[in-house]
Amino acid sequence: MRLFYQLLGSFIFSQIAFAQVDLEAIEQNQKVQDLKSSIEDQAKYISLNDAIEEGLRKNFEQKSRSYLNLINEISYDNAFDKFYVPKLQLTMATTSDHFTENLYRDPKTNASSSKTPVGSVGLGFEDYSLFNWGRDYLEYINARESYTRQKNRYKEEKRELRLEIIGAYFNLSRLKNIVRIRKKYLTHTSFIYRLAKEKLSSRKIDSQEFLQAKAMFLDAHKNYHDANVNYYEAQESFAKLIGDAPGTTYAPGDVLKYKPITVDLQEIREISFKNSPPLLTARVKMENAERTYEKVRKDNLPLPKFSLKLGTFQRSFSNNGYEDTYRTLNNSRNVEVAASLNMTWTIYGDGGFLNSRSLEKTFYEKKITEINLREVNRNTKVSTRTTLSRIKYLEKQFNAVDAEVDNGRKVFDKVIDNYISGKTSFVNVNQVLKDFLNASIELENTKLEHLLQKLNLAVLMGVADFPGERFEGLVER
Repeated sequence: MRLFYQLLGSFIFSQIAFAQVDLEAIEQNQKVQDLKSSIEDQAKYISLNDAIEEGLRKNFEQKSRSYLNLINEISYDNAFDKFYVPKLQLTMATTSDHFTENLYRDPKTNASSSKTPVGSVGLGFEDYSLFNWGRDYLEYINARESYTRQKNRYKEEKRELRLEIIGAYFNLSRLKNIVRIRKKYLTHTSFIYRLAKEKLSSRKIDSQEFLQAKAMFLDAHKNYHDANVNYYEAQESFAKLIGDAPGTTYAPGDVLKYKPITVDLQEIREISFKNSPPLLTARVKMENAERTYEKVRKDNLPLPKFSLKLGTFQRSFSNNGYEDTYRTLNNSRNVEVAASLNMTWTIYGDGGFLNSRSLEKTFYEKKITEINLREVNRNTKVSTRTTLSRIKYLEKQFNAVDAEVDNGRKVFDKVIDNYISGKTSFVNVNQVLKDFLNASIELENTKLEHLLQKLNLAVLMGVADFPGERFEGLVER
């Protein structure tokens, strides 16, 4: 039995010696292959303002929006010209000519046509509508309001892109800080491990405590490299957001400064009522639906149409020469204002009796947009209130975690001194160090979450910044 314990003791000490060599190799490997040091040499220094400028200029969605905005302008120009400008057309017509040779010497059956073409070229206007009881006007107003809303929506999307870049930038800064915190934690665990190794060699601790120190160091080493991986994965997403080449790495130079929100709920609701993008869109849809319903009602009435006949200038040509003419109506050369009543009523068909189903359909569509506007208005109020409540909660949480970090730093300094002098156990050191680590990371997470909720509230309100506060100013100097 005595021999067994001797053999067991020598096996344990041989495993401990192997563990020491293994950990020393890990530490050396960490110094050589540190992800941060190997990549950051090629990293691109970038400030918050630089990121915003690059993103608004190079983001692929923003580039597409610039062309979509031009398409929107073209669509509105078409609607404007259709309503206000007479349509001018160039027309040309000729008779069919054939030049088959007289193969059979028959002057009648196979006679060729004249070598001179017969036809006309004309430049004229379509009838210009002067008044049709607002039908065309309602269509034009719908097109104008849709154009204006879409134009403003492109501006809102650009504004939201700026807010997204701010959030992504400070997320990158947060991950960089977490890497720094993890590295500092790794340094602490490395010190504790070396101290445990010295205590083990002098028989001041047992092998279990040493192995616990080893496990703590290995866990810190793994988490440190995981933090680096998360940091550089976020770099790829950030590069895509601001339009940089794949594989670009960054060294964010600005650190997020915590600042409590100053705007109150009443002011938030007033601004949201005027600027909230979903609310503005819902209003335009409801107003357009009301105008569409009004137009369908007028389409069912026998209302006359007043139009202006501007005529056509035409040049006719034939083997007799050419002739210039100007005609409006029935070969008259007078510019005329004409009133016409052209109504075809379907007594019964796919639109129902006297097209009643079409009118009923547009009425229901109008009611749907009214319901949608009320719901969007309600959702906006709820979303802004809950977001503000979340921000206020995070502010309380930030203050508590900030105090916890400050206290944890003091406790850690005290417990390390006690562990060195043998006045406390490894379990206490491990717990205090983990609490300090978790509080430090939680502080970074809470600070970023607070910003993201503020950015989300700005999107809901439809503003670029809060009154008296610019997001670019949330940088520690």
